Amino acid sequence: ARVNVPGQPAGRVQVMDKTAIVPHMKGRAYFGQSCKPGSYSNDQYIGLNLLGKTLRYTTDMSGAGCGCNAALYLVSMRQNERPSQCGDHYCDANNVCGESCAEIDIQEANQRAWHSTLHSAHDHGGLGAGYGGGSSWDGPRDFGARQYGPGAECIDTTKPF
Repeated sequence: ARVNVPGQPAGRVQVMDKTAIVPHMKGRAYFGQSCKPGSYSNDQYIGLNLLGKTLRYTTDMSGAGCGCNAALYLVSMRQNERPSQCGDHYCDANNVCGESCAEIDIQEANQRAWHSTLHSAHDHGGLGAGYGGGSSWDGPRDFGARQYGPGAECIDTTKPF
């Protein structure tokens, strides 16, 4: 992506040995089935059919401290025929780039917080579960620091998981 949010350039994204995607601060990466440099069309994005399937990935939160949001989410860019204010076909439930669509936040996380949320196209708050998020956030906290965080017994965020 060239733009993170309207008026703000996107950060750097590295592809490591064709096996790993490493987005840096404010970096965005999209899955595509084709690519034409400098041109964006909704039919270039992948429309995954995950019904009855498993999505498996490894994430490394060791460099994502408090205040950082390392996110992995699914949005329907392939079905969004309208270009967004970000110059591509990005859409989400919070209308970040001027286009709304359903959104599945699989991971919004850092070393000390994790949330997953389902959103309809115009449901900004969504239905979520997770842990952490600061004292001003009033969403669900379904597990604690003993289960998730640096040195935790279930997910130790100092190591890839």
